[in-house]
Amino acid sequence: MNLCLAEKEKTPVPFSHQAESEADPSAVPPEHQLVEFHKLVSNISARMIKVSNENLDAEILRAMRESLEPLGVDRGGLLEVSADSPVVKVSHIWFAKGVDPVSGELNLTELFPWGYQVVVQDGKDLIMAKVADLPREAEVDRQSYLRMGTRSTLSLPLFISGRVHHIFSIQAQKKERDWPEELIAHLRLLGEIFVSALQRREADLTLRSTKERLDLAAASADAGLWEIDITSGLLWITDKTREMFGFDAALELTVERFLAEIHPEDRAPVTAAIGEACRTGKETGIEYRVVSADGRVRWMNSRGRLQAEKTGRRPRLMGVTLDVTGRKQMEMQLQDHILEIKRLREELEEENACLRNEAAKVDTLPNFSCSSSGMQSVAVKIEQVSRTGSTVLILGETGTGKELIAQTIHRLSERGRQMMIKVNCAALPAALVESELFGREKGAFTGALSRQVGRFDLANGSTLFLDEIAEMPLETQAKLLRVLQEGEFERLGSPRTIKVDVRIIAATNRDLGEEVEQGRFRRDLYYRLNIFPIQMPPLRDRLDDIPLLVWEFINEFGERMGKKIRRISNRDMEILKSRPWPGNIRELRNVIEHAMIASKGETLELHPPCAEKPPFMEAVTLEEVERRHIRMILDATNGRIKGPNGAAERLGLKPSTLYSRMLKLDLHKVHS
Repeated sequence: MNLCLAEKEKTPVPFSHQAESEADPSAVPPEHQLVEFHKLVSNISARMIKVSNENLDAEILRAMRESLEPLGVDRGGLLEVSADSPVVKVSHIWFAKGVDPVSGELNLTELFPWGYQVVVQDGKDLIMAKVADLPREAEVDRQSYLRMGTRSTLSLPLFISGRVHHIFSIQAQKKERDWPEELIAHLRLLGEIFVSALQRREADLTLRSTKERLDLAAASADAGLWEIDITSGLLWITDKTREMFGFDAALELTVERFLAEIHPEDRAPVTAAIGEACRTGKETGIEYRVVSADGRVRWMNSRGRLQAEKTGRRPRLMGVTLDVTGRKQMEMQLQDHILEIKRLREELEEENACLRNEAAKVDTLPNFSCSSSGMQSVAVKIEQVSRTGSTVLILGETGTGKELIAQTIHRLSERGRQMMIKVNCAALPAALVESELFGREKGAFTGALSRQVGRFDLANGSTLFLDEIAEMPLETQAKLLRVLQEGEFERLGSPRTIKVDVRIIAATNRDLGEEVEQGRFRRDLYYRLNIFPIQMPPLRDRLDDIPLLVWEFINEFGERMGKKIRRISNRDMEILKSRPWPGNIRELRNVIEHAMIASKGETLELHPPCAEKPPFMEAVTLEEVERRHIRMILDATNGRIKGPNGAAERLGLKPSTLYSRMLKLDLHKVHS
């Protein structure tokens, strides 16, 4: 029986030449043929090392043809064995001319169950010189060989990591043949060369696939990979990293060359981060700036970790870098927005405080009551102009209620829901009028440590009441004229033009026409303000309104003081109507408030200074006033004119000038 089941580790039996004359020359090669076969296997091994992955399959088929064809066999192939299935895949097959090929997949448990047990499960060689040598339990295998026309076969298990990974199967169909041990050893080596080459390709493809996935992940994350050799200081980077840092493809990189691209202020922190990562072995991250050749500054975020020595490799720092310039710019923009929001909040709080102050200062004059023709005319004009949005100029003596009229016009206008902003031009120093109206930026003046919002800012969308407009400095009048004409201005210390929508209501107790003629008020501004003048009559010209005003004031102060006044005597009312009221409504209001405080019952009692007439003041000429003053000084100095503390020194005059004045005023006799 010429059937041999050999274990892989079995020592080959030396080749015997006993059957050489009787056997076919192709069945038992002569010694020189084995030598040539050995050379061929060595040559194939060298070629397999050099062959590319793309040409490996063709090279294996070529090697099978070159090695099997001289042996006189008819078919040979590599079968890939699955670890969990009896189905094998025919990965590479060679067949002689006129022999049917075998391809695809084969279920060994169905076709060759006994052979599957021997080769795959037991890991032994299956050496069959003829089909008749198969044991009785291999009947299924015998029938399969007969159907396939196989007369002799050799199946060699090829191991990887302790399991059968491939089968190198060789078959003879035209005639039976023996399989000498030395030939089997050469064929096993040939099969192992094939499998080793296939494994090398698989490992290479796996490595490439891993690299491609890593590159894809890095590209998807827009990341650059790098590696620093701790011993040599050399730096390996991917193409993406070169692109991010602007490194030339041919440039050999070192840590020093890399640090040269970093912003000078960030080099020390980056160097410290690299040192910390090497010292601690922990993952370290840092954000830093890179300055490109064109001067652009970009932000990078790098994270890395030390990889310890493995399999003889030197320690290295490996990591990834992301270009975070866009995120940094958004962070800086966000910070700017936060600062702007903070500024706007402070401005809003300041504006709110200003509005609260304005609300607290609202004049407590009641809605004007009128029955006189003068005030009826004023009421008609208010109704005419309130909803137009035009500039209004209110004229009248002090205390006639000009601000009350301005408030009424504002409340009746479309801007009435907003607070009317007020500025008393006479109450502000000339140097502060402009900053009060138009605002100032921080640092606009020496000592200007904060930003100030102007009244025009606060009045945007509302009404600005300029009381005592005639007191406004000429240089400020020019800026006011621009706002009236173009609706824009600049804050002090800022070049930025601010657009506003403000209605102007101005008031004055002076004759603006006369002020223009005297050069104290701009003519063009006067024309812009005098579009719709309203003349407020003095209280002495509207005596019929006094009773109405008196009762309005009584009700106002009564509610505030918790008093109930039901009567006022006719005598007191006549006294009120007979006064000239140089202070107009404001003076009347003060008198009523004084009376409300002093009254004890339900009847209003007038008290000084209203009930008593003011003391008579003698009307004297200016010359008489001067005469009396010089006489008083002469009396104080006992008539001494010259010298220290003399009359001339006290009066600030030269002695000769004082003598002349005394002669003119007929005081020389007194001196004598």
